[in-house]
Amino acid sequence: MTARPTTGPGTDTAALVKIEMIRHSRECLALGLLSLLPVVGFPLIFLAFLQARRVKRIGGSEWNPAHRLLSRGLACARWGVVVLALELFAAGAMCIQYINNR
Repeated sequence: MTARPTTGPGTDTAALVKIEMIRHSRECLALGLLSLLPVVGFPLIFLAFLQARRVKRIGGSEWNPAHRLLSRGLACARWGVVVLALELFAAGAMCIQYINNR
């Protein structure tokens, strides 16, 4: 766990906001990539979306230096939803086939 920057005399609030945005964007990318894993990635999809929402809430309309990490993390999380849908479809098809062959 990394230490969070603290505010105090001589600290630049805008720089601290950008640091938080970069950190959360990086976490969104990591969670988005892990969301592509079958079965295990299911809860990570939601965590990736939450991190992206946190970045947008923290930064507001301010420029995000790690916007590419954030957009790629969201893209991976969206593909994780597709993987989840395919998993559910395959599981349903296997259940139907099992019931029909009994």
